Amino acid sequence: MWIVEDLESSIDIVELVKRYANLKKAWANYKALCPFPWHNEHTPSFLVSPSKQIGYCFWCHRWGWPLKFIMDIENCSFKEAVEILSSITWVKVKWYDFSQEQVKKNIYWVFKDIVNYYKKSLNASMEIQKYLFDRWLTKESIEKYEFGYADSWIELYNYLLWKWYDDDLISQTNVFLDLKTKKDKFIWRIIFPIKNIRWDIVGLAWRITWAWEPKYLNSPASTIYDKSSILYWLFEWRNEVTKKDFLIITEWYMDCISLQQAWFKNTVCVSWTALTEKHITIIKKLTHKIYLCFDNDKAWKNATELSIEMLKNKDMEVKIISLDWWKDPDEIIKSWGDFQHFIDNALSPIWYELKNIQLTNSLNDKKDILNKLLKIVKNYQNNVEVDYYLKEISTKLDIKIDIVYQEYNKTKLERRENSQVSTKSQLTSSDIIIWYCINYPEKIGFIKENIKLKKYIPKDLELILENWSDIINTFEIDKKNKYIWISQNNESLEIKAQIENTTIKNDETIENDILRAISKLDNDLLSIASQILKQKMNQWEPSAFEEYKELLKIKK
Repeated sequence: MWIVEDLESSIDIVELVKRYANLKKAWANYKALCPFPWHNEHTPSFLVSPSKQIGYCFWCHRWGWPLKFIMDIENCSFKEAVEILSSITWVKVKWYDFSQEQVKKNIYWVFKDIVNYYKKSLNASMEIQKYLFDRWLTKESIEKYEFGYADSWIELYNYLLWKWYDDDLISQTNVFLDLKTKKDKFIWRIIFPIKNIRWDIVGLAWRITWAWEPKYLNSPASTIYDKSSILYWLFEWRNEVTKKDFLIITEWYMDCISLQQAWFKNTVCVSWTALTEKHITIIKKLTHKIYLCFDNDKAWKNATELSIEMLKNKDMEVKIISLDWWKDPDEIIKSWGDFQHFIDNALSPIWYELKNIQLTNSLNDKKDILNKLLKIVKNYQNNVEVDYYLKEISTKLDIKIDIVYQEYNKTKLERRENSQVSTKSQLTSSDIIIWYCINYPEKIGFIKENIKLKKYIPKDLELILENWSDIINTFEIDKKNKYIWISQNNESLEIKAQIENTTIKNDETIENDILRAISKLDNDLLSIASQILKQKMNQWEPSAFEEYKELLKIKK
């Protein structure tokens, strides 16, 4: 994804505008007094659309997506706006040559011409059109979804050359087996264009019309195609998702298209993958309700469980559409089934787990099932969700709610104890020094003076000692979250105190606490330095012998 897409996909414009205005819900949108400083008003005329990720004032006619909104309201340049959004979203921005942006736009144009070629090939093949009609696709749908057909080996390559595209650009589409043979890797397959949220074609999917090869395949990941952030056809039906306030997620392209044809337009598919964090970020801008509707086979039952796990503690209401004996949603629609019935009877995650468990009258089985379900519930942090699921368990297993709560509290206590042990083992002496740097920046000079083996300190600590406030924002998101968690989490503070056998009291004792932490760091660094220097001495590096002598003096 290019820089603007990456930033704008990481923030909800509603949450962004809330920083500058008091938004109020207005049907599927939000309204507020215009936040721009040159426009004073008493009647709200500023509208924010979550589905379109845009804000617009009907009086002063200022409008824009997140980046343009920041540029206007902060009266800043493009680069400054990018840096502001970067600090809000914690998305690391690496400035680079913007000629790369033009390369990506050129690839979009190549894909557009490739799809046009495939569409013409489909229109010339009565056999493939009949195949699609037999799959209950209408002529309107075939045109709307831009179906195509690959019917030749090298004619597509010649067509692209005729359109004045060079080999380097053509190769970046990953459409050909290789440019020596010039053979189309999609030969004899039906083509589905894949588009991003801005309607650009970023890749292709293809489907075979026979049975002895994988049914669906996708374009490989590329500079413009990231499967983990694409939800098929969400770009067209975002308003439907917002209007109905829930999203149906299917496995395959035909499942998605069949449901959309049947007027369940708030449907997407995940392109043969489980849900990802990027998918969830995009979905939360439109709705907080998800209906998972994957195929009725073992592989996709596993994908359902992975998606449920991914959606825990994401402030999302999750339902699972149980297909019973049906193979997939496409089969239900073709059999004139009432798919709304399946939506109305969708299962919560706990009911889904219960449905897959064989219930018996055995007391031991009931205890085992209860423990299994409680281990699932304990990972939820929202008390309302926990209460809801515990009541479901009580009803289904016919166990008094008080007993279910007692067992849940035991499980939760075990989890807390295990978490403390795990966290102790994860925190290093370097992490603890970083904690002191973040919480007591005025003591950084004191810390630098007292670390003996500065040459061997970890890179993260070295950078933070130099300039912690700027450096921490350049870290990758996982690393940044780790250090922010260390600095903000009160429980981690107690754990560090236990690790170091110290008690953080006040400013009078903090330097003593730091010295004890540095002492442990120095011991760890001595061990690391000894190993490094011994390896160098084994290779007969003269300077290593002198360094090792100095190290022994420090050790004494």
